[in-house]
Amino acid sequence: MAGILPLGGGSSALEQYAALLQSNRAAAGGANGAESAGGADSLTAALAAATGASRPTSTGSTGFAGTLATSLENVQALQSRSSDLAIQAATGDLDDIHDYTIAAAEARSATEVTVALRNKALEAFSEIMRMQF
Repeated sequence: MAGILPLGGGSSALEQYAALLQSNRAAAGGANGAESAGGADSLTAALAAATGASRPTSTGSTGFAGTLATSLENVQALQSRSSDLAIQAATGDLDDIHDYTIAAAEARSATEVTVALRNKALEAFSEIMRMQF
């Protein structure tokens, strides 16, 4: 496939995936392009809602890759906060255990959604690779 660099070729896999999505959208054009853009918008909205990221109002400079990177950073922040509160609870420095419980539930939910989206993306990629041209 043209345009895809091998891993370690100077761009991340997310950047390569975003570039592939954009080139496919440009090639599809017309009604199919609008339909696929709507699917990507709903995917980014679901990821943003699950991870607490704010949804961009347009697909300008942030795009799908930017939204995905921001969402993954938010998942990491939720996990870090949960870990910090767990340490505080274990050492007795935490005043309200409910803070840890809520943080742990948020981190678990965000991680589950992220893993589900990753699995769906890998499923879609595998399906595309099985297609015969």
